[in-house]
Amino acid sequence: MDKAPFTQSVAIFDASERLVDWSAGFGEEFADAASILSQGISARDIYAMCLLPERALDLSWASGGTPPPVFEYINNRRSIAVEQHLGANGYVFRIAQSTQATPQLHPSMLDESAELLRSAALQISAAVLKRREQETHRLHELALTDGLTGIANRRYFDELLDIEWQRCKKSRLPLSTIFIDIDFFKRYNDFYGHLSGDVCLKIIASTLRANLHRPRDLVARYGGEEFTCLLPETDLRDAAHKAAELEKAIRALAIPHGKSEAASIVTISLGVSTAQCIMGDDSSVLIRAADQLLYDAKAAGRGCVRSALCTSMG
Repeated sequence: MDKAPFTQSVAIFDASERLVDWSAGFGEEFADAASILSQGISARDIYAMCLLPERALDLSWASGGTPPPVFEYINNRRSIAVEQHLGANGYVFRIAQSTQATPQLHPSMLDESAELLRSAALQISAAVLKRREQETHRLHELALTDGLTGIANRRYFDELLDIEWQRCKKSRLPLSTIFIDIDFFKRYNDFYGHLSGDVCLKIIASTLRANLHRPRDLVARYGGEEFTCLLPETDLRDAAHKAAELEKAIRALAIPHGKSEAASIVTISLGVSTAQCIMGDDSSVLIRAADQLLYDAKAAGRGCVRSALCTSMG
């Protein structure tokens, strides 16, 4: 015998669309997600567990501040009316009422058959939406990833630099960047061939990434044989120390380079710049400073590190 349906479902979400509190009816309304319901879980994660229409738990309207009108959807052969309100601090109050049972799709159709058809339709709809979301996420990742090395590309670096610049500025934290260039890489390509050059780039990218351990640290391919690292909340001393670690790590690979004037193996030159006290909104000053220090490292014979504070904050 079917369990009696809920009559009212109440849930509160914070401004980040994360669950704050809920009634037993909410757990029944989203029964497929009952096992994961907990404070802090996102509305998206709850919806992903359920075979329900997307609007059943779509809180994207909250960022605009205007609640949608009351709407109805079908859940377990019941018509559910959903009303939503925006409270203080961006909290969303969602109230759903179970109104009435939905009619059979056809008078001669058994309840079980009708339910199977509805369930199948919901499953197909949910699968299509999930596939579309996965494809969108995959395309977004591809747009921010270097195709050869698999690390972040310049676009991703530039976007994250602006974000970290503003965050560190607001929190009065230092921000460092390291510009890296493979020494005499054109000669390497000409001598060993472009396929070997691609393998070399992949190995160096992987090694650089393996030597950045903090979640916020980033290594990206800036272009050609140039790489860059973004080190939030890192002062000049620690950034220079990390650069020295990276230089040693690449030397330790001992990749032969018969045409280098710096060493008999592949080496890198590094320029380190730190914005100790960020002022202004132009994050490109940090890039220019690190690029100049990279040039200084090359002028000093390559295979070394040059570092300094970024003093231009216009």
